[in-house]
Amino acid sequence: MDIQTGDRLQARGLIWDVIAADHHSECDRYGLRCAEGDLAGLEWDIHVPPERVTPAAATFDLQNPAPLASWLLRLRAHKLQEMHAGTGFLARDPGRIRIEPYQLVPLMRALEQTRVRLLLADGVGLGKTVQACLIAVELIARRRAHRILIVSPPGPLLSQWEKETRLRFGLKFTTQTCAADLWDLRRCQELGTNPFEGAPLCLISIDFAKQDHVLDELSRIAWDLVILDEAHHCVAPAAGEITERRRLAEALATRSDGLLLLTATPHDGHDAHFASLIALLDPSLTDGTGGLVGREYRNHVIRRLKSHVRDPVTGVPLFRPRKVSPVAVDVRGPDHEPVRAFHRALAAFVMPRLRSGKAMSDGLAFVSLLKRSVSTIAACVETLRVVTDRLSHAAPTSRAEQMERARALRAWRRRAARDGGLSAIDEAARQALEAEAMADALRGDPDTEARDLIRLCQEIDDPKIAALELEIRLIRLAHPDANILIYTEYADSLTAAAITLRAAGLDVLTIAGLDPDEAREAAAARFSVHEGLILISTDSLSEGLNLQARCHHLIHLDLPYNPNRLEQRNGRIDRYGQTHAPDIRYLYIPGTFEERLLLHLITKYEKARAALDVMPDTLGAEAVMDVDQPLISGVSDVADDLFRDDRPAIRSLDRAMHESDPDTIAAITKEIDRAFLSFDLMAVAHGWRGASGFNAEMEPARRAAAMRGDSDDLAMFVASVIAIETGEMTEDSEIIRAPRVWLEGLEALPGIDSKAGLVRITRDPTSLPDSDRAFLGRAHPLVARAIHHAARLPASTAMAEGPVPGLLQVFEAEIKAGGRPYSRRLVTIWTARDGKPEVCDDWLVPPRQRPDHAGSVDAALVSWAAGAMDQGRALAELIANDHARAVRDAHLAAQKGEERRRGDWLRTRADRLCGPCLSTTGDLFGAPPPGPAWRHTIDPAARLASFARDPEVAEPRRREANDTLERWKGAARAASLDPMILRAVGLVIVDAAHVR
Repeated sequence: MDIQTGDRLQARGLIWDVIAADHHSECDRYGLRCAEGDLAGLEWDIHVPPERVTPAAATFDLQNPAPLASWLLRLRAHKLQEMHAGTGFLARDPGRIRIEPYQLVPLMRALEQTRVRLLLADGVGLGKTVQACLIAVELIARRRAHRILIVSPPGPLLSQWEKETRLRFGLKFTTQTCAADLWDLRRCQELGTNPFEGAPLCLISIDFAKQDHVLDELSRIAWDLVILDEAHHCVAPAAGEITERRRLAEALATRSDGLLLLTATPHDGHDAHFASLIALLDPSLTDGTGGLVGREYRNHVIRRLKSHVRDPVTGVPLFRPRKVSPVAVDVRGPDHEPVRAFHRALAAFVMPRLRSGKAMSDGLAFVSLLKRSVSTIAACVETLRVVTDRLSHAAPTSRAEQMERARALRAWRRRAARDGGLSAIDEAARQALEAEAMADALRGDPDTEARDLIRLCQEIDDPKIAALELEIRLIRLAHPDANILIYTEYADSLTAAAITLRAAGLDVLTIAGLDPDEAREAAAARFSVHEGLILISTDSLSEGLNLQARCHHLIHLDLPYNPNRLEQRNGRIDRYGQTHAPDIRYLYIPGTFEERLLLHLITKYEKARAALDVMPDTLGAEAVMDVDQPLISGVSDVADDLFRDDRPAIRSLDRAMHESDPDTIAAITKEIDRAFLSFDLMAVAHGWRGASGFNAEMEPARRAAAMRGDSDDLAMFVASVIAIETGEMTEDSEIIRAPRVWLEGLEALPGIDSKAGLVRITRDPTSLPDSDRAFLGRAHPLVARAIHHAARLPASTAMAEGPVPGLLQVFEAEIKAGGRPYSRRLVTIWTARDGKPEVCDDWLVPPRQRPDHAGSVDAALVSWAAGAMDQGRALAELIANDHARAVRDAHLAAQKGEERRRGDWLRTRADRLCGPCLSTTGDLFGAPPPGPAWRHTIDPAARLASFARDPEVAEPRRREANDTLERWKGAARAASLDPMILRAVGLVIVDAAHVR
């Protein structure tokens, strides 16, 4: 039975108005207010079952009209809950933000899907957080999302999510980062219940959520929307392995109706990793072997770069184009002979041990030593000192320990290659294991080689540090007070660079991964406020921080394993709000291991561009030769190529040759233009633009509507609803007095003073989010509570005056899918006394309130209205049925398309695992076909299930069959639509007798 707030029903022989409705799996609870007899006004809660209720048609007392202000508030509440299937209607005032039209593209794409499943892969700095919040707010407004989970990396990014959702959108998320937070949440619940049941809006650290006991609790909740930030951390690793983060992502993907994956770097150069992200959205988009099925996945990927975002009117780019410059640190001159001698000696130290089988299990440690040597000399020499010290004092490790160490190093290398780096703690642990591995490999050999290398280091000036200092001075020649951001992978390189630059008289700040959060935040805050600073940071600051306010110069001291890490670093200054052209430089030493690493980065970059079509200018260079092989496979040959002069391996990027596919650009531009048109229409409808045109003409009507309580100003709406409940209207338009019960649990939101019962508001969506004023957007809890209270008002009749007498009727046509609202539309019918019923969409500017609404009523008009009501309802039913038919046809077409694609995917997977289905036709009286029954099963699901139970099949293949079935079953289907329900919401009798 479908009963909503505002409906009327019969229970225990009386008529009741529904003032609250909570739907549960076992029973429904309704809050009722008696509408007749001696018990009129009595409020009562019942549970169905065991109680029995029957819907009662809304009755309208034409002789005793209610005040028009109350009628308008109830209608306004229904209007705010209106939603059209697709993108025809978007919630007004989503939050304290200035919406750019391009930010609506993901929202429009999401609303066109039966289930929201999107990969938001916009370039760094385009505002993926805001775009994800816009989707969340719209789903909340449409009542499609009640339980929302945001999963974010810990640290500054998690804090940023909490602040953005709370200060900009008025959403109070419960933050979970450790066991103490979970215990506090559990103490608020009944014993034995799932703690996340009481946290409908939850923000959790990915590293806390991946723990077994936390993941078990999260997996038992059906989430309406899961937002997974920095989703590239959750790609599937090599076949047969699974990381804890990947296990978390897969569990949440199967337990959520909507899923948003956010990452600016979705492709790390490995096609299988990118396909694993797409598989989280819909397994049927992948072939199960690390590949994609056709081009269908592009419907689930939003990918724009800053160069694609332009002003739709002028065509002027909204973002300044970045300049990326590779800076070759030339060490071929006579002054750098000690440098070349060091690199040759290091190669002679490393390469024989890579070529021999003796140290291959620990070869990764020697490769890491090579990489540190081209960062700074200090980073290399510190590792060599640790190795020689271990050789002198530590005992050798056992064979079992060596094998375990080798496995750990391989796993860390895969993570570093995938993510571009490791956390500070993991990096320190990896360096300790690498030093231990090198020490074990060198045991039995003289340690003079390592000591000679340390001695050589002490005799040379570091060319990287010298080149860094030169680049800083070149920047300061043109921009004397410029802030400069410097990135390095190693803390030793950070220290060496900071010492040199401070000695040169420069003001230097540093941020390393092991620094306390307070120190890192203080350094970043100072860098964002003051000028003339240099900030040197490790990759601990490469995600989730905005430094564009006073910085547009960035230098990479060294290169990571993955171009995505470079792009994440670039995004700290090249993002929304940057007013200058970002100047990005990276240093590399030609003729060394670092040049081969750069070639490797270029190869990965080109693979990513082939899959995504559009890529930002990350490297500013291209390879002269084709280098499509693993980095380590040819590392042992680097010694023979050191400092050769006869081959330029890198050249500056020819931008004209690297333009993206014109068809792709055209599609992106078309979608942004479509979003701009929708934005323009909403700007008019919602009053975002009031300077000229239609809005200017409507402004007097809007002011008049505000005096009647019908304003589309959400703050005015909230104040009017509170006034109806308390009988008091606040005189100050910037302050709302609210009962304390309205403000319970909202103390952390801006502008809320629960002790004094005050809400200080602002109507400026561009005001600073850290102000002490509340912006009442559509998802703000106060707005939600006002809608709830206004919708509780009974369906009523109002009396008004106007130029033409007649009847104004409002109906609500609702369609649900799986018990949730899918489409809700108001149908307004105007019937003039001397005319026929017709559709009237402009109901928000109704006739004026009669001064004597409680006085005499024209009996003839009332009698006519009683007969005209049926005609108006008949027309409303025709319109609602046409609307429902269109919605149902579009939904059914999308549903069939999804089912067909999933069926094709399952059939393909079954044929690959089990082989094609064999025909069972033959001699009528002959023997049955040989072989197991699954070979002759046509249905692919049944064939896979039988295959997985066959003991003759190898265990890995049976496991893969079970996994395929679980993925197919776990990919929830779009719910079928329920029949359309038409409700009478209210009516107004318009009398012309009192028009002055």
